[in-house]
Amino acid sequence: MKKLAKIFCLMACLAAFSLFEGFVLAAQSSTALEKAGTSEAVQTSAAALTFPSDSTALYPFYQHLDSLRKGERSRLNILHIGASHVQAGVFSHRMRWHFAQLGDTSALPSRGLIFPYSAARTNNPPYYKVSSQGQWKTTRNVYKEHDVPLGMSGIAISTQDTSSTLFLRLNRDSSLVYHFNRIRLLTNEPSPSFIPCVDDSILGTYDRDSRTWTFHLLQEKDSFSLSFIENTFVKEFMEMQRLPFMPEDSAYFQLNGILLDNDNPGVCYHAIGVNGASVHDYIRCPHFARDMRLLQPDLVIFGIGINDATKPEFTKELFVSQYDTLITYLRDANPALSMIFMTNNDSYIRRKKPNEKALVARDAFAELAEKHQAALWDVFDMMGGLGSAYRWYQNGLMKPDLVHFSNQGYEYLGDCLFEAIMQDYKHYQKQKEE
Repeated sequence: MKKLAKIFCLMACLAAFSLFEGFVLAAQSSTALEKAGTSEAVQTSAAALTFPSDSTALYPFYQHLDSLRKGERSRLNILHIGASHVQAGVFSHRMRWHFAQLGDTSALPSRGLIFPYSAARTNNPPYYKVSSQGQWKTTRNVYKEHDVPLGMSGIAISTQDTSSTLFLRLNRDSSLVYHFNRIRLLTNEPSPSFIPCVDDSILGTYDRDSRTWTFHLLQEKDSFSLSFIENTFVKEFMEMQRLPFMPEDSAYFQLNGILLDNDNPGVCYHAIGVNGASVHDYIRCPHFARDMRLLQPDLVIFGIGINDATKPEFTKELFVSQYDTLITYLRDANPALSMIFMTNNDSYIRRKKPNEKALVARDAFAELAEKHQAALWDVFDMMGGLGSAYRWYQNGLMKPDLVHFSNQGYEYLGDCLFEAIMQDYKHYQKQKEE
């Protein structure tokens, strides 16, 4: 069955690609879904986006997409935010691959926000490699207490070891090849003891408003190393001017995320995910809104909720209220952003019984989509409803824990969501022509 699932995903991919004409996917309503498996595993009628209050909710995003196509706009930013489904990287990368096909794949724009998960001793997406040396400490938004203030990534690594280093290389697979000539590090307040240095020789400039270091490279690359030097001149100057800085015993460097950029136009697909995270965990990050202004997303795909629905205190009212707060942070970065809410997938509690709170979460997502004039993508219904996770596992699309998807399953979700967006985009194009 696993071999069959791989074939299904490949067929879905080929079907989606062949249906492009310029920027429009002239898709039939059943293409990817009918090729993805039997109707026993997938409810083909539920794959489309729905709009509880405004059928034109994504039209501003489509207008930006048209402007990008005409060369009137250089970048389009999409943010996909979730928990372990997103940290794994496969689902978001599948979406990234599809959107990349809308432009010149030989000159791709920024890959999007990156976090060095391996340095934080947790699973890293398979599409870029991270290695580190020295003593790095991890802080995640799921921790009860945060050692350092967190930003939009919901996770950070920090060090007080000046000999610590970090190395990152893109393009571990050949599906998409990215290069960059600018590096932006999302950090904390600077310390003279921890001046970051790229490739052992390149120094950057610090922006106090955004708390970022920016490095400009002479040529495009697909990898870089990070190390530290102590700037004794700056330290002495600050002491003479009696300017405050962190004392030696408390000085540290904190890394909240990495933006690797270039000047190429296109769609930038950013992904933020932390294993085990809930909506509440993200709104606890004090610098979430500040960091989000760096991305200014045009479209946000919300996939947070699977962990919320496992908590004893979970209620529809609390869930909606917490999402309202998170949306306020995002709209501070871009008041005109478009939104897609993904419902929770069907899942089991300790592999014993389906989590019925998914039904409550589904109603909450529908309310959020109606309240915020957003689109809704009902993964729960598409899977087949309560208890369907086991059938997906039998078809090789879910892992044995009946919570997480297999790589084939995540790729399949990416195929289906992209097709759903393109179906609505096609409808928008038709209305525009009338």
